[in-house]
Amino acid sequence: MKILKKIRERGLHWFIETIKLKITFFLNNISYYFFSILPINDRKIIFESEGDLSDNSFALYDYMLKNNYTEKYKFIWAVDDIKNARKFKFPQTVFINRKYGIFDLKRAYHLATSRYIIFDHYNILSNVKKRRNQLVLNLWHGVGYKEIKNGKKVKEKSTFDFFDTLSDKLSLEFLKDFLECDPSKGVVLGYPRLDYFFRDNLEGKKFVKSLVGDKNKVLLWMPTFRQSINPELSEEYDYSETGLPIVYTADEMIKLNDYLIKENTTIILKIHHLQAKLPIFKTEFSNIILMSDDDLRDNNVQLYQFISQMDGLITDYSSIAIDYLLLDRPIIFTLDDYEEYEKHRGFYKKDIKKYMPGEQVYNYDEFLIAIKNIIDNKDLYKEDRTKILPLYHKFKDGKSSSRVLKFLKIER
Repeated sequence: MKILKKIRERGLHWFIETIKLKITFFLNNISYYFFSILPINDRKIIFESEGDLSDNSFALYDYMLKNNYTEKYKFIWAVDDIKNARKFKFPQTVFINRKYGIFDLKRAYHLATSRYIIFDHYNILSNVKKRRNQLVLNLWHGVGYKEIKNGKKVKEKSTFDFFDTLSDKLSLEFLKDFLECDPSKGVVLGYPRLDYFFRDNLEGKKFVKSLVGDKNKVLLWMPTFRQSINPELSEEYDYSETGLPIVYTADEMIKLNDYLIKENTTIILKIHHLQAKLPIFKTEFSNIILMSDDDLRDNNVQLYQFISQMDGLITDYSSIAIDYLLLDRPIIFTLDDYEEYEKHRGFYKKDIKKYMPGEQVYNYDEFLIAIKNIIDNKDLYKEDRTKILPLYHKFKDGKSSSRVLKFLKIER
């Protein structure tokens, strides 16, 4: 009776697609167990990231490519768009479907016979029982300020053996709570993507120069997506013209752009794709540049190669601020909705502002003053960053990829 009710509510098409999905799920699982009779290949590694070929997994893979691990190891990438991934023609690399919605024998074969499964978002072995000699490492993708609010716990047949973290202090504490696991699973190795902060990053430099030319300062603004703070704040961002903190209206955007022109400074604005559809962002501003993940991907640039080129960061409650601490550059925190955010979403620590070492601004005028301080090289919070850094980062050497491989006993 429940099924009939759902068919009436959602339609026959929903029912057919649901059945197809269940059959596909079953076939993928059966295929995995069939291939499990084969020996495990100790030189085969599977990678996964959300946003194909990105984040911590790609940074680790990139390090291996550049350091001749291809002579000994074979790489398998779980991606959403196999056709696009093949365009890069990476050596010793094959691609499989990331999600279970597509029947993929090649996926089942590699999942069953790879020694290492490394992911930063989605554990692709969660639907099957991993083999005894397989090792699953969760690199994850950030330590933040927000309160931990996990959804309904999904029972996984295989969980990760270890999770990577940035320090044995706040970073480990946060992640073991967020991932709901024993802290003994935590290994303090640092994030591979942060290694880009310690390299020349010619790709990032070239891309930024193509965007801004020879500007005095370039600031990155990465606000938190606020859809989930309050049901009254819709996806369409009807509560303001921009959906941004501090700068609420088109007039204020124009004023900000005029100010940046005068100061020979550019703000690169990386926002959620839903915000990018707002009418205000159909207008092109000379010194406020909208940037998306697609822009980075099209230019073959990783986000952290790009971030490393910024003179300062503007954010609010995003984990990007914690990563940016390693660069020891100014951070502006926009906290105009702090009380509302605390009430509806909450923070990991009650005194969370103590862990935000930068200018904390609450209105447009304070925002401009904070920007001006960066332009004038007035770094007012350097000591605060120095005090907070060890709580989140044990290492500041750009050698996280090397540590991860050493921990996994992956040698050239």
